[in-house]
Amino acid sequence: MIKSNNSIKKITITYLISLIPLIIYGFYKNGIMLYNKKLVGIFGLFKPIIFLILGILIGALVNLIYETYIKKNKDTIIDKIFSSFHIVYGALISCIVSINTNIFLFIIISFLTLFLSKFVKNKLNFVALCALIIFFIMNIFGKFSFLNIYETTNNLKLDTIDYLIGRGSGGIFTTSIIALIISFLILYFSKTYKKVIPIFSIISFFSLVIIYCIFKSDIGNILNMTFTNGILFSFIYIANEPTSSSYTKKGQIIYGLLVGITTFLLYLIQPALSVLGAILIASILHSLIDLKFE
Repeated sequence: MIKSNNSIKKITITYLISLIPLIIYGFYKNGIMLYNKKLVGIFGLFKPIIFLILGILIGALVNLIYETYIKKNKDTIIDKIFSSFHIVYGALISCIVSINTNIFLFIIISFLTLFLSKFVKNKLNFVALCALIIFFIMNIFGKFSFLNIYETTNNLKLDTIDYLIGRGSGGIFTTSIIALIISFLILYFSKTYKKVIPIFSIISFFSLVIIYCIFKSDIGNILNMTFTNGILFSFIYIANEPTSSSYTKKGQIIYGLLVGITTFLLYLIQPALSVLGAILIASILHSLIDLKFE
């Protein structure tokens, strides 16, 4: 466990920097492109960035309130803000939600969920939980979709290059595979990044997808199953959340395999929510996994 505020600050900054390639493409896809096609106005143009800023501010505010009023901490404001990884959590939630998400719903659920996480430490992945709650509420009041307004009005036939660029469906900042590879490489060389978890999550999920598509004689569906719904982004950024994923070397392997396999099984039921559901389940079991696989 990393306890130093300075260490948390460095890790937070590293994560935010690593997100920049994804943010740039997500801003283009879900803001600039829609504005240029006259499908949205000024608010729609900047909506992706508004989500990101709100997510970061919510994470910082949760830390500040908790440290000031609950723990009665006398540290500086900066130290309070970087007292935990909640700034990263807020940013990640903004990345994985749909561009169709209601702003006020995002603010309320993100704040309440992240604040609750302060009292239920190391028990489960609250980033996945928060996104799932938002998705379920959106589905209650209307059919949930990752597709932006352009994608819903155009029957897009995507090839490999399209998926790599980021034209597949997913969260606001999750779709560009090329950007995701760059982001992963930035994190990969960070000493605190649990790289084993995303590697084994991807291997297990991708292997099962290939077997399934061969069995179903639907090879063409491999790209869609793998590169949509923010699955790879979630493996790389959310599955290995510092406090709710396995710590031991063997445990991280088992944890990664569990996330990948469970994601595939849930994909057959509900593709859009499969990876978040799998991560939530695995996070509940992470302490047991570490105990069994030291």
